[in-house]
This record gives sequence, structure tokens and C-alpha cells, in this order.
Amino acid sequence: GRFFIPVDDSALFDAAIREWEVRKDADLKDYWPRSEVPYGFMTGIANGDIRTGHGFTHWWKMFNPRQLVVHACLLKAIRNVGRHHTHDARLFVLGGFQQYLRNQVMFTIWNVSADKLEPMFANNNYHPKATMVENCAFPKYGRGNWASQTEILPACVDWTYAPWELVSNERLSEYAPELNGALKGKSEKVSPGDQVLNSAALACVSSTELTSEGDASFDLVITDPPFGGLLHYSELADFFYVWLRLVLKDKYPDYFSAEYTPKTLEAVANRARQPGKDEESNKDNADIFYQRLLTACWKEAHRVLKLGGLLVFTFHHSEDAPWVAVLESLFDAGFYLAATYPIRSDETKGTGEFGSKKIEYDIIHVCRKRRVDPQPISWAKMRRQVLQDVRRLQEMLEHHQEEGLPEADLQVIRRGKALEYFSRHYGKVYKDEGVPINVLEAIVGIN
Repeated sequence: GRFFIPVDDSALFDAAIREWEVRKDADLKDYWPRSEVPYGFMTGIANGDIRTGHGFTHWWKMFNPRQLVVHACLLKAIRNVGRHHTHDARLFVLGGFQQYLRNQVMFTIWNVSADKLEPMFANNNYHPKATMVENCAFPKYGRGNWASQTEILPACVDWTYAPWELVSNERLSEYAPELNGALKGKSEKVSPGDQVLNSAALACVSSTELTSEGDASFDLVITDPPFGGLLHYSELADFFYVWLRLVLKDKYPDYFSAEYTPKTLEAVANRARQPGKDEESNKDNADIFYQRLLTACWKEAHRVLKLGGLLVFTFHHSEDAPWVAVLESLFDAGFYLAATYPIRSDETKGTGEFGSKKIEYDIIHVCRKRRVDPQPISWAKMRRQVLQDVRRLQEMLEHHQEEGLPEADLQVIRRGKALEYFSRHYGKVYKDEGVPINVLEAIVGIN
């Protein structure tokens, strides 16, 4: 392990405090954020209110005076030092500054088991730390200092001159059989100058307004919808944004003039932005907003899809409410679930959790436009059909898996298959004569 000599002389720190007091409103006045920490889910609800409970009312209060002196001096230098450095070169160094920032803040801790510093957002939250460590800014060795956060920059520059991406050799062989035998390994590097098999157009727009695309113009829409209670990354991004905008707002006023990152059209349920409940439905206003925006996204996908086109998305969650929101909005937009397919979950993100149990399977949902009115069916009859299909799926999957399927996976598969059937009869599934069941009742019933 590592050992540290206790501080018995505060002269250096005291000098930094005095320097900050002299320079913060003088030569460094434009290089540190003065904006308040806004009330948000991550700053005011998830960990209690860090502003009233812990005094983090402004972004600069997350740093001590010595850190503020160093950060402001670095930012000033990045913007002004040298007469011949291009703007692009300064942007590269600013990328290093962004990574450096999360390692030089009063939210860093010492990971005792791994014997190293852990930066802010090692866990994605603003949780104040009971004990923290102040990292060294300019040593030769160590984690999170200026040298370690900028040493990658030359490799980034090299990549910009010769950018590449990986493409699957299996996929290449499907499109170009003449390449069979010439490819080695699982992938090949491709560059922007290489010939492509199909052209693609990229656009950064809201999914609620695909105005550049005509009606019934696509055969397939593939998407990954957000669930309402996801991590509010835009609120975490403000930590970096408030520093970066100081030197970018004049050059890029369309993107960095605002005090914080844009959040208005995020398809999320954020109780800080939409507090309270709707009196009529007793639903959280945040959930209503999320579902309304999600429905608008589905409707726009419905508009651009051809009559026989497919909408495909993947989704699983351990709780019922996110499923209800996603699927009610999907059905209300004019889609039904044509098929559901269990697949292995993304191992790069870690194993998902279903309650306290682990999930191996995710569900791919394949949807079509609803072209005929749903036919009435009893819940009892539909439930029998669902369980028959689930048993067949279970046998097929367990054929490839000696240990069998965990109950958590079976529940995911049951849920997907139940919703597939339910969507075909949406609004016409009856538990009693004349009494239809809703999405939540269908999910709970099949569980």
C-alpha cells in the first residue's frame, strides 16, 4: 500500500487562498464558473439537496481555492497562450482539461481496496463525500493529473488524420462474397475514404420532428427508447459544461450561450422539472410528460414508415411502470407487437438486474402498423396462448443451456410474449364481460 505524510505546514495552501482572492476578479475573472447549481433530480432529489444540505450552491464551491487557481490558469492558458496555435489545437487540449477536471475536485476519494484515486462520477451522481483526497496537479506519475489526462492527445491527433472504424468480417462477407478467404480475424479497419456498400445520411434532430423525411419513406426503423427513470446524464454533464462554455461561447454561440445543457425536449421522467401529480389520473406529472413525448416519437416513426414497414427496438426493465409507459405510448401511436425475440444481453454493460436477480436475456420487439381494428378476446384465453408459447421458447433456449433458465429470465420472456399477444388485441382484452384490462394489469397478470 501507499503511505502519506500528514500535512504539518499549511503555508502553501494559505498562499493559494491569498492568490485566489487577489486574482479571481482580476486576470482570472473570465475563467471560472459563477453560475448556481440548478435544482435538478441529480442535484436536489437523488442524494438529497446538495445545495441546501451540503452548501454546494454554486459550481465553484465543488473546488478548493488551490484547485480554482490551477483550473482557471489552465483554462486561460488554453485560450490565450502562444500566437501560432490553431483553434483546433486548443480544442484538443480542452478535451484533456475536461477529463482532468473530474480528477481535481472535492468529490474525489481514495479507493482503499484498489489503492488508487477514484475521480468524480466513478459512480454517476453528485453524492457529497465524507472523506476526500486532493489530487496533485502536475506530477510525472499518478492518476488524474495533467500529464496522465493529456498524454492521450497525440494519439487523438493521429486518429483525426487517419480515422478508422471497425467493421465485422462476417458482415463484409455477406455483402461481398468475393472477399471470402481474403479476410482474417473478426473485423477489418475501414477509413472514411473506403468504398461503402450503402450510403447513409446522419442528422442531429429531435425524434419528434423528422421534417427532412417524407411520409411512408422507410422500410425499417431501429431505435433504443429511453426508460423514464434513467440516469439524468444531461444534469451530470453540466459539471463539465459550465467550465467549457467559458472559452467556447464566443466561438460557438448557438451551442454554448445557454448557462446549462439543453434539457427541455429530453424524453425522460424528471420529478425536479415536472413536480407533483395530475389530479385526474393521480399519475406523476413527470411520467405524463415522458409518456407524451415518447408517444410523439413513436408517431413520427409511424409517419415515416411504409405500410408494411417494421419498427424494431430492444427493451427490458425490472419494474412494471417503465414497460407500461413505453408500450402504452407505442400502442397509442398505432403500432402493435408482431413478434418478440429473447437475446443475450449486452455483456459490455454488465449483467442487468431483475429485482435482486440477474438477467441474461433482453427482448427485441418487432412492431408493425396496426391496419385493422383489434378483435375482442378473454384474458383467460389469451393467457393460455401466452403460456403455451413461453413453454416452447423455454424448451428451445434450455436446449442450448444445460443449467436451464433462471426464473428472472423466464419472467422477462413471459412478459415479452404476453405483451406481444396483448398488443394485437389492445383495448379489447376482457377479464370480465365488458371490462377491458390495461397494460399494467396484463403485465402483473402474466407475472
